Amino acid sequence: MADDGAKGPLAGRRAVERRIRREDRPEQLHWIAQARCLAATLDLLPQPIVLLVPASPLQVWHANAAARRQLAGEGIVRMRDGRLSFADRAHDDQLHAAVRQARTAGPGLAQVVELRQGERLAATLQLQSLDFGPGPGLPVSEVLMVELHEKASIERGLQRLCDEYLMTRKEAECAIGLYAMGSLDQFARCAGKSIHTVRSQIKAAMHKTATHNQASLVALVAARLGD
Repeated sequence: MADDGAKGPLAGRRAVERRIRREDRPEQLHWIAQARCLAATLDLLPQPIVLLVPASPLQVWHANAAARRQLAGEGIVRMRDGRLSFADRAHDDQLHAAVRQARTAGPGLAQVVELRQGERLAATLQLQSLDFGPGPGLPVSEVLMVELHEKASIERGLQRLCDEYLMTRKEAECAIGLYAMGSLDQFARCAGKSIHTVRSQIKAAMHKTATHNQASLVALVAARLGD
């Protein structure tokens, strides 16, 4: 009984000390809430998305539900023991080069990696850096978001948008580009198009899908790619 009585006050003091330490670091509480919110949001998306910590070697910090399902197999991109791996070793070099470019470019500027099997484009990876904390004292202050687009999925999505909404292929490509990159300016640069052309095509896509803003169009595209 004496032992049990001794443990009770000690456990209580430790709990108080932990609470005090947490209250002394409110930025960590904010970081935890932000991380949980981001993870929950990503799990709702149909596209495979992986968050990497740019350490050496690259570590998977979070994989959404779609990535956990799709990358568990023997596809072109795989997830093993907390790391991304590839069927083709050359793709690993491409990923590391894109990671360096994304970190240099900073948040909001996506890097696109084309994964080819021979002459065929099999998939693309889109990487961008996320600013995940104001200081080095946080558990993770820099995260890289990697989004996988398999060619078959993109082609299927393009065809569905064209068939169901009578879009031209260019309009459908623009709608998917907005969904994938989150920015018309970024898509225009990557596609080699003028921003005026892209805006015109997005406006036509929104009219044909009866969506009234870009967020609604992106949600519709996400649903069509995920079905």
